[in-house]
Amino acid sequence: MSPRQAAFRAAYRAQIAPAYSGLIHVALIYLIGGSALWYAAQHIHGANLAEIAVIPVVMVLANIFEWFLHAKIMHRPIPGFMGIYNRHTLAHHQFFTEEAPYHDSTRDYRIVFFPPYALIAFLVMASAGGVILGQIWSANAGWFVVCTAAGMYMNYEFFHWCCHVRDDRIIRHLPFVNTIRRHHIAHHNTAIMMNKNMNLTYPFADWLFGTSDLNRGLLGHLFNGYQTRFIRRDLPKLRGGRPSALAAE
Repeated sequence: MSPRQAAFRAAYRAQIAPAYSGLIHVALIYLIGGSALWYAAQHIHGANLAEIAVIPVVMVLANIFEWFLHAKIMHRPIPGFMGIYNRHTLAHHQFFTEEAPYHDSTRDYRIVFFPPYALIAFLVMASAGGVILGQIWSANAGWFVVCTAAGMYMNYEFFHWCCHVRDDRIIRHLPFVNTIRRHHIAHHNTAIMMNKNMNLTYPFADWLFGTSDLNRGLLGHLFNGYQTRFIRRDLPKLRGGRPSALAAE
């Protein structure tokens, strides 16, 4: 870890409120998300295949939304959204680099997980979409929107945590999780962080929009794991060695 990164971490940790609990932070996220998913699921009755198909459609839309938010908001200094930019580009990306991407304690969860109100805002947007779909199609379809959105948000937070946890003895063997770990740690390289590897769940939108650091097809992207032999050769020079080696420390 560079002296600059170490100094930033020390300064960031110093301004975290003494009463902050990373475990409570995470518990709130999963309590809210799990409750929303459970509540919506209780209202689904006798769903047909067409209604169930809402699940993969919302998963794809959530994946594209995740990509858009990361690429176009979190990495762009846009008036009205500077708080998001400052927290992500100027704080998260200084706290975690490709060379030192791991958190040291649960107090670091303050910079790993979104605030719980972000989930509430996301659920409000998803619920609005669910209400509209429920009015024009069926109640089941609308509730599936809310269920899937809540599940995808919790999926996002879990995968992001997996990217920044130090011990990968289990993670390295989990399909999808090992892929996004390499994908996201590479994103923390300053040479590519502004325009490559924007997905945090499944690199579908990065493949779709050509913003991945890999030269592979869709299935290759999803199941790449820690492999580095498919990394594009036209990228800006990467610092700090191979992402897979760093991820496996």
